[in-house]
Amino acid sequence: MFKFKRVPFTPGDLTNHQWGTDDVLAGDSNTTILIGDAGGSMFDFSRGGNDTFTGPSFTGGAPIHYTFYGDAAGSMFDFARGGDDTFTFASPSNTAYGDAGDDMSDHSKGGNDIFSGAGPATNAFYGDAGGDISGHARGGDDTFTGGSGGGTNTFYGDAGGSMSGHARGGNDTFTGGSFTSNMSYGDTGGNMTGRAQGGDDTFTGGAFSFNTFWGDAGGDMSGYARGGDDIFTGIIDFPAPSSNTFYGDAGGNMSGHARGGGDAFTGSSEASNTFYGDAGGDIAGSAQGGNDSFTGGSLASHVFYGDAGADMAGHARGGNDIFTGGNDSANTFYGDAGGDMLGRARGGDDTFTGGNSSLTGSTTFYGDAGGDMSGRAQGGNDAFAGGDSSGPGSTSNLLFGDAKSMSGCAEGGDDTLVGGSNFGTGSASNILLGDAESMSGCAEGGDDILFARTAAPGGTVSNVMWGDGLLQGGADGGRDLFVFKDDGPATVGTQNTIEDFRQSQHDRIKFSNVAGVLSFNDLVITQSGADTLVTAGSDQVTLHNFAGSLTANDFLFA
Repeated sequence: MFKFKRVPFTPGDLTNHQWGTDDVLAGDSNTTILIGDAGGSMFDFSRGGNDTFTGPSFTGGAPIHYTFYGDAAGSMFDFARGGDDTFTFASPSNTAYGDAGDDMSDHSKGGNDIFSGAGPATNAFYGDAGGDISGHARGGDDTFTGGSGGGTNTFYGDAGGSMSGHARGGNDTFTGGSFTSNMSYGDTGGNMTGRAQGGDDTFTGGAFSFNTFWGDAGGDMSGYARGGDDIFTGIIDFPAPSSNTFYGDAGGNMSGHARGGGDAFTGSSEASNTFYGDAGGDIAGSAQGGNDSFTGGSLASHVFYGDAGADMAGHARGGNDIFTGGNDSANTFYGDAGGDMLGRARGGDDTFTGGNSSLTGSTTFYGDAGGDMSGRAQGGNDAFAGGDSSGPGSTSNLLFGDAKSMSGCAEGGDDTLVGGSNFGTGSASNILLGDAESMSGCAEGGDDILFARTAAPGGTVSNVMWGDGLLQGGADGGRDLFVFKDDGPATVGTQNTIEDFRQSQHDRIKFSNVAGVLSFNDLVITQSGADTLVTAGSDQVTLHNFAGSLTANDFLFA
């Protein structure tokens, strides 16, 4: 067996089976660039030592910027391996490369490095390579901690450039500093292509800071690239005004056969939180979003994009995501795409829960697309639960089962929409649209179930319900069910309107737990202008612009 030969720092290359020594290196006024093992590159079976780097604190007249290279200032290739290095900085401007200042390729592997910033500094830390990672190269499992009190922390978990081939990112941990700006790239600051795969990374933002997290790539993901299963947390333990932007996989677009990871997001309280489950831009081709989970903070503003911040096209598919809004907050949910869905794009089967409100809150849900669904795009089978009101304030819920509008031959999913109840003395307002505000072309609505909600004595609730939406041209609605269920003294009341009840589509109305109402004979049906009023006990439902004859076949009872 060939033995490694321990060698001290070399200004050239580390090659063959050479192994760097374990050094302790400290910057000073005369030494602003430190290199752990090789001033050139590392290749063959060479290995870096486990080095410790310390940057000096800033004093008058001392240099401001320090640059440290954990193993090689150049590239790493063949079977080279980086050491497990530790970097600690206190100066105002610092750059550190955990393994290679340039590229990593072939079967090279980064070490498990630790980076720590301190004070109001500008820090740029590269976990493994300052350039690209390609071939079968692999990043190490690195740990990053930012400085606080000003400045900027920029962390690249693996590559500052791009990742391609069969490259794989490490499982990295990022903690941002407070009162500063934190930007963390889980794997690469650029693009991920080929069969590159992101690591399973963990991100935590800093308090009173601007935090931006990219789970895998700051740019695009294409080919067969795959995102890791990442965990994002705005701030742990206490609320603090901050701005958090989370990109689960790619800050740009996803195309080809790229696939997002199964990510978990938790927003901060008293903050502005924007979540992109997979891509900040478009998802196209046969790319697929991951199955992500989102949780908002209280007293905050949240915008959730389950898969794409922009459009979904081609054969793109959304993941099956779970969303929970923040309490006493403004929550906006886009189940799959913030923009349009076209081609044969398909939405995931998502679950939405709005935040509850004791003061005031609002929730807007788009089950699949915030814009138009066209072509042969298809919505997922989504489940919605609006936010409840429990105090003297008000809450509002606006639910679109599929999209703002539908055209072409788009098809809505079979969705379940539940409004929010009022348990307090304030008010709750629910507007439920099973598919879209307007439907045209040969668009087709899903078979949806819409639940009106209740108000306790002393409070009010209103429920406005569209099984499909405004039908235009040759658009066709689904077979929808409208449910009115009382809960003891809490009733749906009399402010209930069905805007598009259609017997031709076999729509039906269900009354459940309504005192004194067990069958069709217990209903009182009257005409009021162009509307039909259905009175069930103390509850009443208005069928807007409906003048037909209702029969027992139009109702269900429980």
